[in-house]
Amino acid sequence: MPNLSFSSVFWLLVQGLSMLLLVLATATVHNASGLFFDKLEIFGAYSALVFSMFSAIFALIALSFSLTDPAGRPLTLMTAGVSLLLLLTTAALLMSGVTFEGPSYPALAAAAMMVSRALGVALLPPRGDRTGLIEGFGSLCLAFAAGAIWWVFDPAFVAIGFATGLLLSWPHLVDGINAFADKVFRKAALATGARNLAPGAFTAIARAQHIVIDRSAVMSGPDLMVTNVMAFNNEPKTLLAVAASAEAQSCHPVAVALRQLAAQWRVTIKLPDRFEPAPGLGVVALLGGQTVAIGTPDLLKRLKIDSFTADAIARSLEADGKTVLRVAVGDRVVGVLGLEGTLRQDAGVAGMALRAEGLTPWLFANDSTKTREALAGMLGLDLLAETKPDDNADDAVIRAFRAQECLILTLSPDRSALELRAARTSRASGRSGQSRLLAISDTDDIGAFPALKALAMRRDLLALRARQVLTGIWTLGGLFGAAGLLPVTAAPAAFLACLGVLLAFARFSAGIVRNNAIRG
Repeated sequence: MPNLSFSSVFWLLVQGLSMLLLVLATATVHNASGLFFDKLEIFGAYSALVFSMFSAIFALIALSFSLTDPAGRPLTLMTAGVSLLLLLTTAALLMSGVTFEGPSYPALAAAAMMVSRALGVALLPPRGDRTGLIEGFGSLCLAFAAGAIWWVFDPAFVAIGFATGLLLSWPHLVDGINAFADKVFRKAALATGARNLAPGAFTAIARAQHIVIDRSAVMSGPDLMVTNVMAFNNEPKTLLAVAASAEAQSCHPVAVALRQLAAQWRVTIKLPDRFEPAPGLGVVALLGGQTVAIGTPDLLKRLKIDSFTADAIARSLEADGKTVLRVAVGDRVVGVLGLEGTLRQDAGVAGMALRAEGLTPWLFANDSTKTREALAGMLGLDLLAETKPDDNADDAVIRAFRAQECLILTLSPDRSALELRAARTSRASGRSGQSRLLAISDTDDIGAFPALKALAMRRDLLALRARQVLTGIWTLGGLFGAAGLLPVTAAPAAFLACLGVLLAFARFSAGIVRNNAIRG
């Protein structure tokens, strides 16, 4: 429920009116001899229907706060639809003149369902983990079965059995069942270094079995360092001058590394006459009237330049995990450049920790196969299938994990934080939409994500147990109500019992998190 404001005061007003009218409807249905109850029947035989109708309307107004939230909309709309049918059923029974025992019970159940749903949404905001539609259909099936059985044995009790069974088995809280644990586990996640957790992050993390780690996430910084300048027919300084000049107008980390080394070697850099980047492949520039190409073998193939000799030299550098670029002037390769970054010291440990939590870590990089194999071996990560030069991590997930939920760990665009994202491909098309941000951490906190997976699994298990207990309460309540062993007025007690179960689970989960923090 929102903070004290006009909207929250308005919510309290309409919800209070809906509860008051529900009490009046209940008193009218259970009319006993007495002057007070007689005065309540101001609409005659339709008094309970009218009070229930207005109670449901005011509850729907209170529920309008949640209708804008997609997470709670399905069950809210289903509750409103079922309640409307119950109100219409009551009106039809009263107008038909058929003698039923308790013909106003469906209307009373409709109002109680709407009031309970409004309270449930306010106390436990839906998280979107479950829509509640399956449980709702199950409740309807139970009620219809009860009505059919009573029709055979005692038709006069059909309305009471159907309405009571439906009300006591209705899953008012099922789509908000994870809210009781989210707050506790969110605090624990913040303590591990994760922050900005998105709604539903725990569920997405708990369900994932794979995590694709972008190479940028396992480097200690964005900077590359030129480690090898191998010229075939000229001095290394000449090769460096050509390469740095061709990249003079680029802000790519490779270009920055070349300019830094050129400054150290005191090599003069010239501006190219033309500069054309080839994303994922390299660059092509016009320098002194000659075409200069710097990049991968795929770039040279595109330009129809033979790189056989350079490829043989590059293999030894790629085996050490280095990024190797070929430099061609005109139609001839004149040298090879080797670059590398500094791997995070804790990257390998993070990979093992992710495996220990049930995730299979995969390395994504746009380098050559040899380089990627060397990096994956150093970090203890599995290697994704062959990637295309212009691939990003989302593209790699599409091909590698069709119709499977997968996490992506990468560096933020501003390189100030690590981002954990969720990407899921479509079973039909094999395509994925934009990956969804789940959490971030500081760049020195890669260990936050294995801890976050452990927390998500624990929280998911506790939520599952709570859901099983509540489903059992709803099922038993519906059965006892349909059998006439519980009255319709037992609904508030059942609602409070469900809240008590969730409170107990919340205390239990908080104790587990606290004990683990002390042990850690």
